[in-house]
Amino acid sequence: MSESVECSELPEELLRPIGKGLDTRIDILRFRGVCKSWRSAISSSDFIPRFPLNFPNPFPPPRRRRRLGWLAISHDEADHLHQQTICLLHETIFYRLTISASSDKGWLIKVEDCKMHLLDPHRERYESESDSPNILPNNFVLLDYDTVELTRAHTLEIQSLIRIGRVNKVVMFNDCHVFVVYSDGKLGHAKCGDESLTCLGEKGMEFDDVIVSEGQVYVVDRFGIGWWIKINDSTLDLVKFWNPCGSDSLKTQKHLVESDGTIYIVERYLDREWRGRHYFCVVGFKVYKKNEWGEWVLEESLGDRAFILRSDCSLSVSTREFFGYEANCIYFTQQNRIHVFKLENNSITNADLKEDKVYNQTAFSRQAEKLPPSNIFGHFVQTIFHKPSACYVIEDLFSKGGKDDFWL
Repeated sequence: MSESVECSELPEELLRPIGKGLDTRIDILRFRGVCKSWRSAISSSDFIPRFPLNFPNPFPPPRRRRRLGWLAISHDEADHLHQQTICLLHETIFYRLTISASSDKGWLIKVEDCKMHLLDPHRERYESESDSPNILPNNFVLLDYDTVELTRAHTLEIQSLIRIGRVNKVVMFNDCHVFVVYSDGKLGHAKCGDESLTCLGEKGMEFDDVIVSEGQVYVVDRFGIGWWIKINDSTLDLVKFWNPCGSDSLKTQKHLVESDGTIYIVERYLDREWRGRHYFCVVGFKVYKKNEWGEWVLEESLGDRAFILRSDCSLSVSTREFFGYEANCIYFTQQNRIHVFKLENNSITNADLKEDKVYNQTAFSRQAEKLPPSNIFGHFVQTIFHKPSACYVIEDLFSKGGKDDFWL
């Protein structure tokens, strides 16, 4: 039997192809943080992030005169401005972060563009000087933690000088196909490199959500009918996959959530019709699951699971594995604040522990509250996370030329 070899003694010709195969910034930093030989095997500059990607404008040119602020512009001017619109496809990766010595319970985090966000609905806990084990420290060594990738989500950033429509949901399939659900319910599709999107479905169809599950793409319309998108070599077909579920009221919105390999339909009840509106009030939820006969039945309890409804994706987490979430609850955002719907008593409460304070949650909001910077660094290490505000910035303290920030 051959003797074991220390990781630091592995040959460079073996380390280099391994490092070249890593596709996320966190993996690169963890790889380079193992030892000096691993660090020299691959440079951080070798990693070229794929995202954001250029994406075709999902909205057609304007058909009539538009206004730019208070100024009315002609059709030709509006068409020119439309051609200058920039669309970028961003990718967000969700992880479960746990301490290596104890993997019983961890934190839900997301890595998006240049920052890592902690997705904890009770962020005000971090303003207190608490030594609770479920509080993620301000500074921590990445190598002391394990990360497990949960899912990936995608969003569209549209930079336009003229007013255009809105996109409710974006998913990417097989690193090639991109499906877009518009705010008016239309479903669009484009492949990487296409110059425009193609609308799917018959005229008048209105879709609420789209999801990639078990290597397939599914959409649900406002009637609760599920459709499987059959992807052929050159065509896409919508195949009816399940019967209507829930209400067909215009005051409801359907969400698709995958939990333990099963697709749930979460029906959001609103106080008004939501198509084309920016503001509406959530009054309740209903959760449906298929029984053994293939019929949709009302699910009265989620067990130890919690559903998180986000604009970029919906998640199901086990409250036994994640800090910050309560079992049998649905977390959603309303007016830039996180709310909790409890299936046990159909109540809706604010996720903040202190109702007299307003918190802008980074889990569901682009705004970030100001947190006091920490002046306590751990031991001098190669890869460290520090939290200057509401998110963590990844740094490499041994970079060439001194201390450089590596933006995700």
